Amino acid sequence: MAKLYKKDASPPARTVMIASYILGVPYEPQELNPLLRQQDTPEMFKKNPMKTIPLWEEDNFCLADSHAIILYLFDKYAKPEHEHLYPRDKRIRATINHRLFFDCGILFPRLRSIMGPTYTGKLTKLSKSMIRNLESAYEILEKYLENTIYLADNLMTLADISIFTTMSTLNGLHPIDSNRYPKLKRWFNVMCAEKFSQEINEPGAKEHVEGLLAFMKNNLNKSKL
Repeated sequence: MAKLYKKDASPPARTVMIASYILGVPYEPQELNPLLRQQDTPEMFKKNPMKTIPLWEEDNFCLADSHAIILYLFDKYAKPEHEHLYPRDKRIRATINHRLFFDCGILFPRLRSIMGPTYTGKLTKLSKSMIRNLESAYEILEKYLENTIYLADNLMTLADISIFTTMSTLNGLHPIDSNRYPKLKRWFNVMCAEKFSQEINEPGAKEHVEGLLAFMKNNLNKSKL
């Protein structure tokens, strides 16, 4: 059986967990705590030089990065009823790929820019520049939803799953303004209503947000000493 090295609070790990759930792919969970740098051991470094989570291991084949993993899982395990997640239409696939690149190149890095200084004891609250960057990302997502119900098509795709897990943490830190971004808010609520969200995403997102806010509070208290 495949192994998934993950932490439930990690948005990328939740993306793979949700994709596995939808596709019906079993795996053996392997818990890694990135704050304790458990992914830095020589054994893990050999498997994943990026030192990131999640990591998918299957028959001595190791694959890092949630976006690459879910595309692999779809290619290998998807059944006809899953085709909407990554349709054969080349333009829809190109749009899905674009949204996945948006997540890994823009959206998640903006979350990571918050996580880094928070976990290293420097950040006590979101800075004005961080908020501007998040608002800019929300504005882009709002525009992507102008002509389709979901981010790349009128049916949910892999792009929605990937961006949803990132947005679940971001929304907890800087909530989506329904007046400014009504389409994004509607999309987010629709995704939250999915069974996979309630069973997999919601607990992990809650853990992640509460952890970040607790670190920020602790950092503030230390700065007053």
